Amino acid sequence: MNYGTIIICREGHAHIHVNFSHWQLLAGAVITLFPNDVVLVDEISADFVVERLVYDQALLREASLQLEHTIYQVLREDRCRNNSPVVTAIIDSMFALLRVYFNQPECTCTDRLVVLQLKSFFLGFYEYINRNPRPSDHEGSRRMREIFNEFMHLIERHYKENRKVSFYASLLNITPKYLNNITTTITGLSSKTLIDHFVVLQLKLALENSNQSIKEIAHEYHFSDLSFFSRYFRLHTGKSPQQFRNERGEVSS
Repeated sequence: MNYGTIIICREGHAHIHVNFSHWQLLAGAVITLFPNDVVLVDEISADFVVERLVYDQALLREASLQLEHTIYQVLREDRCRNNSPVVTAIIDSMFALLRVYFNQPECTCTDRLVVLQLKSFFLGFYEYINRNPRPSDHEGSRRMREIFNEFMHLIERHYKENRKVSFYASLLNITPKYLNNITTTITGLSSKTLIDHFVVLQLKLALENSNQSIKEIAHEYHFSDLSFFSRYFRLHTGKSPQQFRNERGEVSS
């Protein structure tokens, strides 16, 4: 995703995967997604209906001013709540207020209003999560989740320049072995698999949506040469970058 969104499930149910964590969306559930999240929705019921507020990265940056970074770490860890009337009521009120302004074409301050509502929601949801931790959370698992979330955040920042587990472990001040233990415990996948999975997803998006040449994409992602880039992409997809681009072009046409 290249945008953020707050979603409330109005009817039905679905299963959503976000950065290798899994959540069940039931009626009344609220989930927060951020730019660069990797999202897959499946097991969707026929009556599944959601309402959502979508915002771009610029609005998120503005809403983030003067908010602690730890707030976003916690929200990424505990981003979904089912059966929480308070959270549902907060979103109902927030969406109803914004709807009033969105329905006024002459209103010129909707972006500013969204920023203020986002900031209010992030602070309120963060405070609610701290008051109502999940029963299964204990200090050890919470610390592992914090490190995992920071690991995913670092991948989002550095995926173009580095694909080595040791690089991210060093930034986290832990050993590669411990980082791998954390990712395996939480997702069942190794740290290297998570890095490569994220990189390949971004490469697919670049090949499908960018006007850059394959050589330019390889250079942007710090591959030593075009041949190495092609081998890497084929290893993880079974196709060369050119084959993938050609196939996606045929589908879109």
